[in-house]
Amino acid sequence: MNSYNDLVTIKDGLDIAAATTSEDTALLFALNAASRLIDDVTGRVYYVQSATRYYDGQSSPWMLADDVLAVTTLKTDEDGDATYENTLAATDYQLNPLNTFPKTWVVIQTVSDYGGFAPGITSGIELVGTFGYGDGSSSTPYTATAINVTVGDATTTTVTVSAEDVLAPGHTILAGAEQMYISAATTDSSNEITVTRGVNGSTAAAHSTATASIYDYPDTIKQAVLIQANRWWKRKDSAFADVIGIPELGTIIAKKGLDPDVKEIVRQYGSRDYY
Repeated sequence: MNSYNDLVTIKDGLDIAAATTSEDTALLFALNAASRLIDDVTGRVYYVQSATRYYDGQSSPWMLADDVLAVTTLKTDEDGDATYENTLAATDYQLNPLNTFPKTWVVIQTVSDYGGFAPGITSGIELVGTFGYGDGSSSTPYTATAINVTVGDATTTTVTVSAEDVLAPGHTILAGAEQMYISAATTDSSNEITVTRGVNGSTAAAHSTATASIYDYPDTIKQAVLIQANRWWKRKDSAFADVIGIPELGTIIAKKGLDPDVKEIVRQYGSRDYY
């Protein structure tokens, strides 16, 4: 799971007391659902995923089908035998655009011995790396904290932290090389968070004093998710009816689907027609 906003922020906006936890699960569901809706509307994801992906061979330039933040290895299969015998060095290709993230196309360098990326070969490219839009400005879109994470194994979902004042349910954190999604956090002195381990292609591991970093997303995306989740939350007060009669205001139509303001906010990231 990945949420582009957090429980503390939405509760503050809805004027729900932090100590009131009865609605926490439902609010997180709304935030996650709104985040996936934004992914669908824009045709891209904003969380960071480590993965190995395969693509049909391409000539240069190669327009990437996915947002790429960093490449670990890039291999090609030149003869179609499903063995990726050629490993391109970082000097063989150039990720573009040069000065911003994510990278959306790749070109063969003039000094390279390769003329393309296995053009004409089905599944001719193997790319290992990190994928996603992130915050749009860095290959490592997260903010370091001074909080240490302690967990003795790779399966425990209750994790001890040195402090929890900046961590909130809905955050995805990086501890060592592991990503964890926070689904709950204590408000007492126990300093414990409940997490889903090893998310987004990372591997769960024991941590003694790993420093936590919080993943960042574009402020506009965070706002769009908050607006949409708030709208869904308020719709429950209408019993999900389309038309509501209020003596003071008359007839009010409760709009369904994507909020118009959200549609305008996310248009800059690429927006498909969406009711």
